[in-house]
Amino acid sequence: MFNNYTLNDVSQIETPEFLIFESKVESNIDSIISLVGDKKRLVPHAKTHKSKQILNKLIKNGITRHKTSTLNELEVLAECEPEELILAYPISSIKKIERLQKIINKFPKTKFSTIASNNFHLNLLKDLNGLNGVYIDLDTGMNRTGVIVDNIDDFLTQIFKYENINVLGIHAYDGQMYGKTDIEERKLESKKTLDDIRLLEKKLLHQYSLKNCEIIVGGSWSFHFYIDEKDMKLSPGTWIYWDASNNKQKELNFTIAGVVLGQVIDENKSNDTVTVDIGAKAISSDPVTENRFVLVDKPKSKLIFQNEEHGIVKLNGESLNLGDYVLAQPGHACTVSPKYSRALIVNDYGIISGEIKIDARDRV
Repeated sequence: MFNNYTLNDVSQIETPEFLIFESKVESNIDSIISLVGDKKRLVPHAKTHKSKQILNKLIKNGITRHKTSTLNELEVLAECEPEELILAYPISSIKKIERLQKIINKFPKTKFSTIASNNFHLNLLKDLNGLNGVYIDLDTGMNRTGVIVDNIDDFLTQIFKYENINVLGIHAYDGQMYGKTDIEERKLESKKTLDDIRLLEKKLLHQYSLKNCEIIVGGSWSFHFYIDEKDMKLSPGTWIYWDASNNKQKELNFTIAGVVLGQVIDENKSNDTVTVDIGAKAISSDPVTENRFVLVDKPKSKLIFQNEEHGIVKLNGESLNLGDYVLAQPGHACTVSPKYSRALIVNDYGIISGEIKIDARDRV
């Protein structure tokens, strides 16, 4: 019914609805394993899918170490007993430390690690029992969390004073590359990130005699630039479902597996617009408005306004009528999953064949 998406009998689906095309997920898993080669080098982020079903699928495919952002992701996904879960988000309160300790105690078969970038984090982490260790969160230019390499010495002095904190290595998320479609520009950014990492690694190995420095690097816009650095672990997130923004990276062979089915609910012919039921509550809402979704088969159309339950689409010569169904590729896949308690699975025949529960969509 839609280009590259076989979907039968849409009239039986109440819109808006989150759909996961099963064969496209399988294709993305095959693509990343083929691209990276060694499955043990992959430490993907679970924030995109938040699902035990997807995590179990990845574990069965040999991808056994994963990152999370929330304690609920950590706790729910630990039920799958992966080899390791890394909380790639700073711990900031006693309340969260208490919950993290309970999670560690509850799931002894999984190793738990986290990140830190200042003494405030260290003071909270120092009394945890059973924590596998801490990765130094390196800010390579995103300016969101982490410590920049030029200011690292004071932090290194602090972290090695804590006898109960096991320093595992370096965590570097270079999210500043997001949206940069010029591959050469991203390659230059990754070179700077690599230089910062190697500088910190040298300090850890030689000045602080760290026996083994593990490096976890990259995101969906950059992980593949470090494939030739054989000692590094690679950490993409969005690849499992992919999205319209990431799809601009023409060098990567992933397909958009997670989409939102909507319907035209009204029209304004004088304005050349239609209104669809894909509002901010139904799809990615953090990109700028026009980048929040792309309609399959309607390349000239553009989202021009969106609020809670409504999306206004300028047709720009495309044809859509009242009651028509539309398929929207999200601009940011990671913000779609939390909006739904489950997604519908679509098989190769375009038939709804099951559900994927978004197990860790809540924070508590």
